[in-house]
This record gives sequence, structure tokens and C-alpha cells, in this order.
Amino acid sequence: MKTRNRFGLLTSLGLVAVLGIGAAMMNPPAQRGTPGKGEQDAKAEIGKEAPDFTLKDIDGKEYKLSDLKGKNVVLQWINPQCPVCVRVSSGGLVAQMRKELKTLDKEVVHLAINSTRNMTAEDSVKYLKANKLEDLVALDDSAGAVGRLYGAKTTPHIFVIDAKGVLRYQGAFDDDPSGRKDTKINYAVNSLRQILAGETVVPEKTQSYGCPVKYDNRK
Repeated sequence: MKTRNRFGLLTSLGLVAVLGIGAAMMNPPAQRGTPGKGEQDAKAEIGKEAPDFTLKDIDGKEYKLSDLKGKNVVLQWINPQCPVCVRVSSGGLVAQMRKELKTLDKEVVHLAINSTRNMTAEDSVKYLKANKLEDLVALDDSAGAVGRLYGAKTTPHIFVIDAKGVLRYQGAFDDDPSGRKDTKINYAVNSLRQILAGETVVPEKTQSYGCPVKYDNRK
């Protein structure tokens, strides 16, 4: 009787082990850098110097963040195939943001970064041209290195860096994720206004919204 009980227990333990291995194979741990899993190797932190990077535009011109010290910088992540990006661009919200930024600071630098896999700077330029934003610099980050460096999670995702090179804001484009408000607060404009006034940026961080950044997880 005892032998049978031991055999039954061993059989049950063996079955549990097999099931456990099968579940692990079907649900492997998330790879580092996979968007939306909270495992991106972000180095950007509010109140600290923004991580340096170099990216190229469609003409091969290099833009190095550290070369822009002395100027306020706005980074905006884009994806031409993202409906939320299309909404804020085609609806004139990005154009209005740019106008207000330039009114506050003529020297402010606004860069559009595309970290979407299998996309090129040409795709970004076509998208910006279609939305009458030809003067916005489009940078190619299809490898995803800069997006991961900053922890860019959605399109759009906004980062504001002051003239000293310090990251002062990161998060949502505005306070209207659903696109239904008549009056909206654009967080880049709000941040720049406070920076120029020598004030603490409030809010300095919000929850970004939009489409998840489609990183190339093979890299």
C-alpha cells in the first residue's frame, strides 16, 4: 500500500514538473528592451543631464544633442502609422505647439524621432510633409537605440530639455488623450514657459499616451 502511494506521489510530481516546463516554454520571460514590459534600459531621468545621442536626418546630416547646449530642446517621438500621431498632426495640434514654442523662444529646437522598426527618415519626412510640418526635423532611429535610451514608450512621447542640457519634462503630448477637450494644455509649451521663467516645471512627468513604440526587438 505504501509503495503504491509513493508511486502515485512521484507520478503526480513528475506531471507537475512537465506542465511547469511546458508553461515556461509557451510563456518565456520578456526580453530586455521589449516595449511595454517595463524593461527598457532608459537612462533619462528628470532633473539630470539628458543622455547624449547622435542621429541623422534624411540628408545624412548629424544631430548631436550635446551640440545643442545653450538651446532648449523638445524631442517628440513619432510614427506615421500611428492614429494618435496622425490625429495630433493632421488636426493642427503639432503646428499650434510649434507656433507657441517659437513665440516663447525663437531658438528652441524641436526634433521628431522615429524609432519604429523597418521605417526610414524618408517615411517620416513624407508624413510631416503631408501634415504641413516640413520644417520639423525628422531623425531616423529605426534601430531603436535612442528610443530605448530615453525610455520612449508611445507615439507621441515628449521630452523637454533645457538650455543646460537637463531633462525637465517627459510624458504626454497634452492633457487630452481622447482628443475630445475644447481647451487643452500642451505640456511642452507649459514646460518651456516655466523653464524660461526660472520656475520648477509642474508637472514634470505625466503618463504618455498613444501607440506603443514598435521597436525592433532583434537589436
